Amino acid sequence: MNICDCHAHIGEFFDQINGKHVSYSSAELARCMGDASVDVAIVSNISAIGDPVGANLELAAWAEAYPQLVPLAWVTPGVTDVSEVRRLFGMGFRGMKLHPTAGGYQADSAGVDSYLRICGEEGKPALFHCAADKYSAPELYRSVAERNPDVQIILAHMNLFGPAEAAIGVAEAYPNICLDTSWARPGDVESAISRIGAERVLWGTDAPLGGDGHYDRDRVRAALKSRLGKEELEAVMWGNAERLFTL
Repeated sequence: MNICDCHAHIGEFFDQINGKHVSYSSAELARCMGDASVDVAIVSNISAIGDPVGANLELAAWAEAYPQLVPLAWVTPGVTDVSEVRRLFGMGFRGMKLHPTAGGYQADSAGVDSYLRICGEEGKPALFHCAADKYSAPELYRSVAERNPDVQIILAHMNLFGPAEAAIGVAEAYPNICLDTSWARPGDVESAISRIGAERVLWGTDAPLGGDGHYDRDRVRAALKSRLGKEELEAVMWGNAERLFTL
């Protein structure tokens, strides 16, 4: 069975797990993936927080050198030019990553729609940071999903630092919302699968945050392998990402 980590990063930023400024290279991520038998990772360049244009172009070069890294365009409303997103999609980027908390904007702001419109036109998904804060809380995504019904929206983390129930409930209400499992508890992931279906849950880890041993700290993969049937497991670990990101 092929394995896809639907949520990974390269770049420079302050890693709260390590408590220090770190730099994760494409080579480091590829090595971590190889050690953990992960075939493909959907990757965004977190350096875009400080360098929104250069980081995406840097990622394009790295993805060409490492074909197992599938690039997402990091988009910040009001900062990223809409025409730049179209250009990146033309270069082979498979979707976009939006991080309202890091960008200091609310997920349901009207400025998001011009970018999601491109996703709808191009048939590409949008991966959103989703956490228990004023920028990225699950409830904010209700209006985003309503305004953009033709866009597949993936909520990362299932409400980081908050109850997963909030994110699962929003996904139940909107069929164009999927969930990724990064930093989620195995029991919450199982609950999500039982309520919205395995076809709308994607395995992701936020690799390589924390550095060496990142994949060893993920408890979801082993739990799902022991508790899901073959078809459900393949959907979560590969099939859904293959469909959404056209792997």
